[in-house]
Amino acid sequence: MYAVVTGGGTSGHVIPAVSILEALEASGIPRDDLAYVGASRGVETGFVPPLGYRCEFLPVSGLQRSFSWRSLMMNLALPSRLLRSTLRARALLKEWQPAVVVSVGGYASEPTARAAVSAGVPLVCVSYDRSPGLATRRQSRDAAVCAVAFEGSQLPRAVVTGAPVRSRVLAIDPPSVREAVRREMGLADGTHLVTVVGGSLGSAVLNDAVPAIAEALDAAGISAVIHHVTGPRYFDAPDRRRTGGVETRLVPNDPELPRVLAAADVVVSRAGASTVAEVATLGAVCIFVPWPGAADDHQTANARWLSDEGGALLVPESASTGTEVAAETVRLCRDRVLRDAVSARARELGAVNRSGLLADVIRNAASR
Repeated sequence: MYAVVTGGGTSGHVIPAVSILEALEASGIPRDDLAYVGASRGVETGFVPPLGYRCEFLPVSGLQRSFSWRSLMMNLALPSRLLRSTLRARALLKEWQPAVVVSVGGYASEPTARAAVSAGVPLVCVSYDRSPGLATRRQSRDAAVCAVAFEGSQLPRAVVTGAPVRSRVLAIDPPSVREAVRREMGLADGTHLVTVVGGSLGSAVLNDAVPAIAEALDAAGISAVIHHVTGPRYFDAPDRRRTGGVETRLVPNDPELPRVLAAADVVVSRAGASTVAEVATLGAVCIFVPWPGAADDHQTANARWLSDEGGALLVPESASTGTEVAAETVRLCRDRVLRDAVSARARELGAVNRSGLLADVIRNAASR
């Protein structure tokens, strides 16, 4: 193996991991020389194998923060799971002899990152949140280099490379995709496309804001269609709903979401690292509503990277979230000049994500 990418458990870690594998492959590393190591209890078990990369899944699990009996039993098993996973990771690295191990953080990365340090294999920590997670902060002390998405990182030996972004997103040409998607959706000329998405699981707060957005657009006389990605657990309404003159189309998830983001006049979204990176890469016009429960409030920090520079709008979650988001959506739909300015600034800031620097940094670490 040339490189082993490790981390997972949640889509917030798995998508960056896959993006790194794709970037390395695009840089000339054969797919057969790349491997992924994740957790047997994570979403990666269903997501990564169909992509064709060599995969291994370890029994490691994360700390359970609830007080149920099941959570207590799982936490008691943590030391044993971590030990077994670390021993297995050491055996894998001994077999594969990789030139580099790349960690995207999260509990699933711990065994393989530890094994890399123990075996003297260069470790690259990739940090794509503006506030690095606990695993990344801990592993960075032993890393050969930390590839970070944002300027001003406090991680040691940090190099700004931009965030890992899926190859299918990098391949999108926003102007041409915009017209194609609008035709596919049957949107008439002059109809605004507003996309609301709350992450891979969905967001009750953003879902609840959709009626207010529709009513505000209707009251303002704005011709629009709302493409509402509810998340699977919230998809309990008909496929189409009309509020006044504004049609709302509901889907549980959308495999073509990057194309829809590129085509939208306005996007309303949470501010996970991958979402922020894709918005910037595509130059989408986004109103971020960060999830306040994220560790260290990292979603707000992610969103501010764009909003502070004029590349997005930010609405903090509050009792009046729906009203505030609706007002900002109307303002953006009415003001084409503002939309163009926000889009241009977002795409300018996202240029680093399209630069290929991340693969270069990993390959440099592998050659040490």
